[in-house]
Amino acid sequence: MVNSVVKAAIKNLGCRVNQYEAEALEQMFKNAGYQIVDFESDADLYLINSCAVTISAASKSRSLARQAKRRGGKDSIVIMAGCYTQVSPEEVEDVEEVDYLISTSNKDNLIQLLNDLKAGGDDRWLGSREEYEEIDQFQDFKLVDLNQTTRANIKIQDGCDQFCSYCIIPYARGRIRSRAQEDVIEEFRRLAAQGVKEFVLTGIHLGAYGKDFDGNKDYLADLLKELIDIKGNFRIRLSSIEAGEVTNSMLEIMRNSDKICSHLHLPLQSGSGRILEKMNRPYNQQEFLGYIENIKNRVPGIGLTTDIIVGFPGETEADFKETLKVVKAAGFSRLHIFSYSPRPGTPAARMKDNIDGDLKKERYNKLNQLGAELAREYRSSVQDNQLEVLFEDNRSDRMITGYTGNYIRVGVEYQEDLVNKLKTVELLEAKGEEPYPVKIIE
Repeated sequence: MVNSVVKAAIKNLGCRVNQYEAEALEQMFKNAGYQIVDFESDADLYLINSCAVTISAASKSRSLARQAKRRGGKDSIVIMAGCYTQVSPEEVEDVEEVDYLISTSNKDNLIQLLNDLKAGGDDRWLGSREEYEEIDQFQDFKLVDLNQTTRANIKIQDGCDQFCSYCIIPYARGRIRSRAQEDVIEEFRRLAAQGVKEFVLTGIHLGAYGKDFDGNKDYLADLLKELIDIKGNFRIRLSSIEAGEVTNSMLEIMRNSDKICSHLHLPLQSGSGRILEKMNRPYNQQEFLGYIENIKNRVPGIGLTTDIIVGFPGETEADFKETLKVVKAAGFSRLHIFSYSPRPGTPAARMKDNIDGDLKKERYNKLNQLGAELAREYRSSVQDNQLEVLFEDNRSDRMITGYTGNYIRVGVEYQEDLVNKLKTVELLEAKGEEPYPVKIIE
């Protein structure tokens, strides 16, 4: 029984789903009587909500554990939770500074598992570690009170059945499973009443929401219909979603409701059909561009962002040129570019024909240059439009910034009464550097 712990510190790494769970865990600790302190402070308990998507994320998780133990001393408790613990348990067990491990499927039971600890016990696992095939329950996390009301991640889905060859996440998160619609709506109403201005619907495989439910309905579109009817001055943004899973019903809602951000993040990863097949992606170039054309036709002016991996094993110059061609044809408004690095435990890590680091860097730079050109073209195309921006942070004493609904970062001279406010603006300059100056209309 752990009854001497008073101060708890939580450090989160990784995706929006992890962010959501870290916030929910913090509330669970507060409700159990713990005092939440900064991770850089002295604490009785340190919780690292780990990430496993890259080797560097795993390395950072280990480093944080060692730092925490040095800071808190030998009597402090260090817990490693989440994806890294799930996919690499032996590695985490070898970190002597980690006192306890907990898998992805037990995080929602953490407080009870701590309460059940036997004094002097030598079992380092809090609860059982299920294999990824066995993880099939949606965890009962809830957000009740937020530290800030600018933005709230709402987790509606977990797990992935796609098994892209470069990705470790299906092994960390298990099979697809969805949150009950009524639970999403209840949490959404509660947070909207607290004044949250932007909700980000998130999941490991967001477009798979509802596929584990009975029936063959468009569950994500149905959920959006329910959410936009909730009273309040807020907007809704979808996190990353596969282009082929964006339905016409969803696009119709997006076009007709000013509560849905006119922005989608659609991971492409490569424009080469041969590389896409090696990646085990669920489309080819022509299909992807067809999805893009349909989206743009149905929601004019929409901002489309994407992820691209350069230097995947076996990527030839011809493959890279295909990527440049598809990216240009898609007309993305922003690119997130990653140089491929092998993740142990994935099929891609066993592939041969690895690409030289200098060549990866060269291709990265070429793609980055194209991305900058496309971003300028997109901003110019919407410069005369009235856009909605959520002012949210003060990056300097003289400027307050935020993102428009179509995901352009803008700013104006700092005014305190703009913080956490939705305003209609017009772009004044589309060719400089972020944040772009705007004129407030209302």
